[in-house]
Amino acid sequence: MSTTEKWGYGFWLFLGLVFGIPETWAGVGNPPWPSLSDTVAHLEAMWPVTALIVVAVIVIVTFYFVRVPVTQTGTMVYTSGGFGRGTGAGVGRTYNGRLSKTPADISPVAALIYIPLALAVIAVGSLITAVVSGDYWVEGYVIYGLIAIFLVIIPDVLAYWFAHEVPWPTLLTTIVNLERRWRPVAAVILAALVILLFHLVLPPWPDML
Repeated sequence: MSTTEKWGYGFWLFLGLVFGIPETWAGVGNPPWPSLSDTVAHLEAMWPVTALIVVAVIVIVTFYFVRVPVTQTGTMVYTSGGFGRGTGAGVGRTYNGRLSKTPADISPVAALIYIPLALAVIAVGSLITAVVSGDYWVEGYVIYGLIAIFLVIIPDVLAYWFAHEVPWPTLLTTIVNLERRWRPVAAVILAALVILLFHLVLPPWPDML
């Protein structure tokens, strides 16, 4: 098993616990911060356009997953056009499965620098919000917003525009790796993710059934 694959299992298991513990806790009690699904549902109730944004993100990710397979790394799939259309513009997959304009020329981001820094910002930002605001829903917005920014968005931006790669692969790449080793587990995880996506877009589904 490669180091990259180990990073994927470890990182996404950790993030799954971060999301899963409050989700489970919310079903039997009152966690100190809202679950991801409750946070999204609250945001959709205040700002209905949120549902459209969630759907748009799902569609875009699905399109590029099909059009630029995560198994086809290090090569340009779009040799012209793509994001930032123009002469020489293109996109491919890095070795960790992220989209990049230069997938064959990627430099690693130091894990011992980025990960502690990202976790520190998430922890400190969440703690400050809890102390200063004390608002249950604001805490959810800050916690999940910082997680999305530092553990998903910034790594994707670094890979696409700046040819720098964090050590953990994308979730889709990790599922593909797991599918090669143990297909039933990968199928269960994928089914759970589909259910979660429906739950985020159509809350309180499946409770309404």
